[in-house]
Amino acid sequence: MNHIFNSSNMKKFFTFSFFAVALFFSALLQAQNSPGRYEVRLVHGAYNCAKDSVVVCVEIRATSPDSAFVMGNANFLLIYQNNQLSTPVIRSRGAFSGGSYATMTITRTDGDPTSALSINVVNTDIGGAGTTVDTNWKNIGCIAFSTAGNTSKCYNLTLSASNPATIVTRAYENPGDPEGVSLTQEITQGTLTSITNQCPANPTVALSGGGTINSGENATLTVTSQNNVLPAQVTLSGNIQVTLTAQEPTKNILVSPNTNTTYEIVSVTGDCGAGTGQGTATVSVTIPQNCPPAKCIPIVTRIVK
Repeated sequence: MNHIFNSSNMKKFFTFSFFAVALFFSALLQAQNSPGRYEVRLVHGAYNCAKDSVVVCVEIRATSPDSAFVMGNANFLLIYQNNQLSTPVIRSRGAFSGGSYATMTITRTDGDPTSALSINVVNTDIGGAGTTVDTNWKNIGCIAFSTAGNTSKCYNLTLSASNPATIVTRAYENPGDPEGVSLTQEITQGTLTSITNQCPANPTVALSGGGTINSGENATLTVTSQNNVLPAQVTLSGNIQVTLTAQEPTKNILVSPNTNTTYEIVSVTGDCGAGTGQGTATVSVTIPQNCPPAKCIPIVTRIVK
């Protein structure tokens, strides 16, 4: 199909394009001129207890539409307890690494009993360019910590407001040199949301099934994950072993007891420790009262008067 643009259509197209571009630069200019105010939060990612590690992500947003700003340079300060977390490394970099920014780095300052970690963002662009921090949460980066030696795997991680402080600046155009390196200005700190007493979830597993069978028949026991914390290794009465996985969160087990038997969950174990078992399953066994011909002799009674 051929598309024909007449002068009217072309005018509408360029008018729309002009306004779209104008709107973009208007928003950028507003972000450059905004005094700015921000919120930062820590987000627990995931445990890998088999490898003694945990991932935490850091996110930022503006507190309101009129406080949006272009990210300049920043240092996000995290404080952690040495007996809970150690040896932080960058797992992934977010919106402020590459492009208008140098590669995000981290700086560790060891102490006792706590240590500090600085996540460093550096704007290297010109003319106040960069990524706008609006009211949507933006990922700064994710950090992996070791939990080796921490038997509970529980931890606290604090965003430091002062001494040392988390510092965020906005980038804006240099009035004296519009094509030169952007200037930066520290902006107002808002709410900092830390992580307190984060502990790993352990598996919860339920047992059901059973029923009445004849001797020699099978009954079905059903083992099901209740919270999708997997894998889970489950031991039932009689040392019956069951492994639940993400691919198989429910499993059916055939049993053939000789007598009435109630099955229970003896133990539940996940990657991060002991879990919880719920429920029982009872199998009632019926023994048929058949009389084999070789052992059963019919008796005829006759009464003679």
